[in-house]
Amino acid sequence: MRHFLALPFLVYLLIFFYIPFLIVLLYSFGFPSFTLKYYSEILDHLTLKVFINSLILASITTALCLFLAYPVSYYIALKAGKWKNFLLILVILPFWISFLLRTYAIMTLLTPLGLMFTFPAVVIGMVYDYLPFMILPLYASLERLSRSQIDASYVLGAKPYETFMRVTLPLSKPGIIAGIILVFIPALGEFVVPAMLGGTYATIGTITWDLFLRYHNWWKGSALSVVYMAIVLFAITVYIKRSGRIEL
Repeated sequence: MRHFLALPFLVYLLIFFYIPFLIVLLYSFGFPSFTLKYYSEILDHLTLKVFINSLILASITTALCLFLAYPVSYYIALKAGKWKNFLLILVILPFWISFLLRTYAIMTLLTPLGLMFTFPAVVIGMVYDYLPFMILPLYASLERLSRSQIDASYVLGAKPYETFMRVTLPLSKPGIIAGIILVFIPALGEFVVPAMLGGTYATIGTITWDLFLRYHNWWKGSALSVVYMAIVLFAITVYIKRSGRIEL
C-alpha cells in the first residue's frame, strides 16, 4: 500500500520531466531521422566561446557568493544568539519576491551608475540573486558544529585562525560543496540576468533561448540542452560520491 503513496509523484515526474526530456533527447539526435551533426555543431567556435563565457560567469558568481556567504553564515550560526531567526528571515526574504522583479530592482540601481549592459552588471545581478543559495546550506552545516570541538581547540592552544582552518572549515565542507552546486549549476545556465543586465553578453541560457525561440532550431537547442544536463548530472554525481548525501 505504501508504494502507492509515491504514485502521484512518479506520474508528475513522468509527465512533466521524463517525457519532455525524452522529446529533447530525440530532437538532439535529429528526430525524426538520426544524426549526430547537431552535437558536432555545438562544438563550433561560437558555441565553445559561449560555454567558456558561461563557465567564467558561473565560477566568478560562485566564488563571490562563497566569499560573501561564509562570514554571514558563520555569524548567524555561531554568534547571532537571539537574533538568529530574524537574520535567517532576512536571508530568506528575497525568495518571497519574484526573481524577475528582483532583477528589475537591480536594474534601477545600476542604471544611474552607468553599469547597465556590462559584465560587472551581470556579475552583480547574479551574486545578488544567488547569494541566499550559498548562505542557507553553509548555515545548516555550521549550525550543526559542536561548540565543544571549537572550545577544545582553544584549550589545546590553537589560535582563532588555526581553529578556523583546522576545525571549523573542514567540518563545514559538506555545506560548502552543497552551496557551490546550488549556485554554480543554475548560474551556468542562467538566462534572465545576462539577458536583462548584460545586453549582448552570451551564455548557455541566452543562446539556448535564441536557438529555440528566435531561430526555431529545436535540434541544435536540444543538443545544447542535453550537454548542459550532462554537466549537471556529472557535478551531482561527483558530489554524491564524495559526501554520500546532499546536505542542505
